[in-house]
Amino acid sequence: MKKAVWAAIVLGVAVANTAQANSDDSQEGISWLKKMAGASRQLNYSGTFVYQHGNQSETSRIVHYVNSAGGEFEKLETLDGPAREVVRNNDQVTCYLPASKVVLIEQRDARQQLPLLLPERLNSVIENYVVRKEETDRVAGYECVWIALTPRDNLRYGRRFCAEINSGLPLRSRTISEKNQAVESFAFTQITIGGRFSSDKVKSRYATASKNWRIDRSALNISAGATGSGWTLNNQPQGFKKLTEMKRSIAGHSRDISHIVFSDGLAAVSVFIEPVSGERSTPALTHQGAVNIYKRTYADQMITVLGEVPAATVMQIANSLENKSAIAAGK
Repeated sequence: MKKAVWAAIVLGVAVANTAQANSDDSQEGISWLKKMAGASRQLNYSGTFVYQHGNQSETSRIVHYVNSAGGEFEKLETLDGPAREVVRNNDQVTCYLPASKVVLIEQRDARQQLPLLLPERLNSVIENYVVRKEETDRVAGYECVWIALTPRDNLRYGRRFCAEINSGLPLRSRTISEKNQAVESFAFTQITIGGRFSSDKVKSRYATASKNWRIDRSALNISAGATGSGWTLNNQPQGFKKLTEMKRSIAGHSRDISHIVFSDGLAAVSVFIEPVSGERSTPALTHQGAVNIYKRTYADQMITVLGEVPAATVMQIANSLENKSAIAAGK
């Protein structure tokens, strides 16, 4: 009897210690997330990274600076495949495509998260993911610590980030599918953290030559109506909230396209709705690396939903969309 009592006491102490350790790891993980979010925006750094998705990989060079006034500047250029250079001045993004002699000018949005950009407000992230600090590692010669974000359901992917020990800058990341497979990864192969602001280093090498290129500003032709686009979800995925809703004028399309973005604080899902004519097409699901894409028609509209989330999530959003005007008219 005494042995059983002592065994129960020892087991209780072990469980309590494990629960405390898990709680400590979670709190420390959340603190690291906050540090990482600040580091991505506030640090000067430059380096080379490899981005892998599916069977494809791409190597790029990046320079990121913050000046004394708080302005954020960045230049990213691909080192393999078709040449491409992206220059960012705060929220304005200019993409140079020398092969086609085109300059695209747009505003940064929730989909542009390379190399890595975490939200400043982490409440939604903590609600939808279990955050834990894990083991230490080394990336590009720097010591880093792994922070794991495990989804609380099967509507989103898991994420793992390795943050540099001193600065908190994410040096490596992995996106883990619902099948526990890595569907996307990012890692610096060389990086320098720190250094003084230099405007020359964030200036495009194509700045002079591109004066005679075609400039496409169609992505800036956005109008967000006060009443929204008229679309609503009748079965909104748990944890996802509407981030933006607008009308976009896109080159090659004769009419404006409705664009809605939903986010769980980390993953973003974009919805595009445009008028179509002719026969109704069969719903289709495709994917590009970690991005699942689902298309379906609704009355005379084509709905396209895409995002770095499981296929079930984009399908739920697409199949739950309804037009309030059409419903009121009894269509």
